[in-house]
Amino acid sequence: MTARIALLVALAGCGVVAQGPYTRDVLRAPVDQDRQAYIHALKIRAHQLHLAQAAQWLRLGHWRRTWSGDYESQADGTNFFLSPHGKDSPTQELDATLEGFFSELPANDPRLASKNVQHPICQFPARFQWLSEQLAIDPAKLPAHDCSRYEEFVKSLQADSVTLVFSSYYLNNPASAFGHTFLRIGKKNALIPEERRQLLDYGIDYSADVDTNFAPVYAIKGLAGAFPGTFRKVPFYFKVREYNDFESRDLWEYKLRLTDKQRDFLVAHVWELGSTFFDYFYMSENCSYHILGLIEVANPDVRLLDDMHWPVIPADAVKALYDNPGLVESVEYRPSSRTRFRHDIQDLSSDQRDAIEALADDPASKMSLGQKQSIEVLDAAQDLVDIRYAKQLIQDSRDSDGARIKQKLLERRAEILVPSVDAAEAVPWSKMPQRGHDSRRVALGGGADLQSDRWAAFGARLALHDLADPSDGYPDLSQLEFLPTRARYDVTNRRFELDQMDLVHIISLTNQDRFDRHISWEARLGSQRIDDAGCRTCYAGHVQVGAGGALSTPTERVTAFVLGETHVWSGPRLDGIGGAPIRIGIGPAGGLRLRITPELVSLLMGEWDWLPEQTGFSTWYASETLRWEIFHDVALDLEARAESHRQSGVLSTMLYF
Repeated sequence: MTARIALLVALAGCGVVAQGPYTRDVLRAPVDQDRQAYIHALKIRAHQLHLAQAAQWLRLGHWRRTWSGDYESQADGTNFFLSPHGKDSPTQELDATLEGFFSELPANDPRLASKNVQHPICQFPARFQWLSEQLAIDPAKLPAHDCSRYEEFVKSLQADSVTLVFSSYYLNNPASAFGHTFLRIGKKNALIPEERRQLLDYGIDYSADVDTNFAPVYAIKGLAGAFPGTFRKVPFYFKVREYNDFESRDLWEYKLRLTDKQRDFLVAHVWELGSTFFDYFYMSENCSYHILGLIEVANPDVRLLDDMHWPVIPADAVKALYDNPGLVESVEYRPSSRTRFRHDIQDLSSDQRDAIEALADDPASKMSLGQKQSIEVLDAAQDLVDIRYAKQLIQDSRDSDGARIKQKLLERRAEILVPSVDAAEAVPWSKMPQRGHDSRRVALGGGADLQSDRWAAFGARLALHDLADPSDGYPDLSQLEFLPTRARYDVTNRRFELDQMDLVHIISLTNQDRFDRHISWEARLGSQRIDDAGCRTCYAGHVQVGAGGALSTPTERVTAFVLGETHVWSGPRLDGIGGAPIRIGIGPAGGLRLRITPELVSLLMGEWDWLPEQTGFSTWYASETLRWEIFHDVALDLEARAESHRQSGVLSTMLYF
């Protein structure tokens, strides 16, 4: 992220209580005896009603049961608690909160000068509203307090609706490889058309405050919860530019059915969360987890987090909405710039496509086309510039090549005083994330080879999707698997063997055409069993990287790809380079994927690897997988595989959950 973007995010952030002097450290307890007696009576009443164990209070403090049965808040910022023991005690935090509501801030305390401290009524407006309703707190007994900062925050949002936005999978960014979710707060403004008004909305985003872009370090710290996660208020148009344009990710927007009171309560709790942070765990306490927690606070009748399994996947968060009937009011689709461009050019002639490519390189290029065709070409050329120069245009650098080309194209388009015709774009309803299979998978089956060996086959995957899986709800040309594992019990020889266990396996295919030259690539980190001339049935660590190209039909129903692959294996029994336990393989790989129906996919893959200066000149394999989803989340998988020293087949039943 550039400095300019980072500055924009910072300026647009929630701006709630920053980490500084703690509110509880500067509060002055009430000296009025009547007020003290009133606080004592409120505490007794709260204990009688068991408010500290009420579901809404636990949600407001983000307390969850630990393995020992005790409570612990997932909020990690100290300023979120008015009791020193508030993180572990909902009861003590409730008592301290009631005391805080009737306490006073000293008028001349120098620690207040930074404006990092505000009265608890203003810092915790959702808590105050809920406790006032439960205990009928008399406002006349409260001390004077200035909540102007909170009131400005509410005014800036002008909240009229709440929408959960799902941003589709983006494998080039490890933070968003599984997708991303955030909230859009719709503004009240009947004078502006709906489509334009949405761009004036704000997004409420929860994400990690990262300090590295180096993928291995990012992965380790993300899995270990070593990044702080914070909530931010970000202009929605910025999120559209970041996801729709820069990263070419489609957006699915799920408008939530909330009452005015519930919507305002959500806004109040967003303000409260601005005073804290959460340890960001990539696979559990991530963006989707805490966004669902926000929605739960707004509507106490829904259950969203209790049924979420590990790992927490953004697509599963969308499914959780639908597990609560009536929560989703409507769905809208916002295609990415790349999706819009592909739609715009699908019916254009070859001459028009030539003109688009020429104009994107030189906006002064001549065209010999009619008026209607020229309009279509100029509009499409602008979209192509948006794709090619997305990063420059987001930075709003007027001196950049992209900005200059875009400006000249706009000027040429303005010379034709005829409005563009907006062609209706078909919404890919089958790609809605809630329609996809569940992310975890187990497989059980049987296999045999031509050497008369027989075995029981086992498989498991923690997340998410591979190229042969049912295609509904997922991109056709992307694979992202976390902890895919394959094992067998050899019935003939009566032994258990681990065939493969990867930490991660990624394949990203991009169709090559005249407008898009992005490479396709593959990355794999894990371990596997080797059975060839270099090592008979030995187990080795494995790193694989590859890059190449792919060609697809317009609907991506048929895709062929070729990659150049590099492998490194390491194991104590390997006879590798110079007799060392390290093996290196280099060679071509390829495949053909056919989506026969969304439920039936065929995947043919093969690879040949040269093993320089090693035992066994080369190694190779070829496989054909046919996978059929017979019921939702239940599939039959047939795989035939030929390798250097073995030909085998496996039939499995796969369960997604």
